[in-house]
Amino acid sequence: MGLLSFLRELVDGGGTAEDKMVRAELEQVRALAEGGGGSMVEGVQEGDRAPLGPKLRRRYRFSGMVQGVGFRFTITNLANAAGATGWVRNEHDGTVTAEIQGIVEQIDAVIAGLDRYYNRRTFMGGFTIADVRDLPLVADELEFSPRN
Repeated sequence: MGLLSFLRELVDGGGTAEDKMVRAELEQVRALAEGGGGSMVEGVQEGDRAPLGPKLRRRYRFSGMVQGVGFRFTITNLANAAGATGWVRNEHDGTVTAEIQGIVEQIDAVIAGLDRYYNRRTFMGGFTIADVRDLPLVADELEFSPRN
């Protein structure tokens, strides 16, 4: 399955059981971050959830087959679906850098979505996280987008 087909199925509701699970997880993470939408754990009531953690910002450097394979497009769509903000860009050394801001569940959902597509479903060779570090928050950031 190609990248566009994978993302289209995530958006349109089709796809495999795993695709549907990814879509449901992203919807739950977005709802959780926005302060509504029910529990992430079946049978747990809204008031029983632990309070959300603080927002954080992480810079990731991805290496492997990450340029020329739709990696920036994919991470942008995953981050926007999860309600995370930040940016992603190709580097001259063949890596990709991304800064992702949100609650830990949003950031984890983006990384898990990348792993599901690039490391588990495709022949592209996958990626590794070469470096990750916490950064100060960027105030008033409204979206996640690619940079040149």
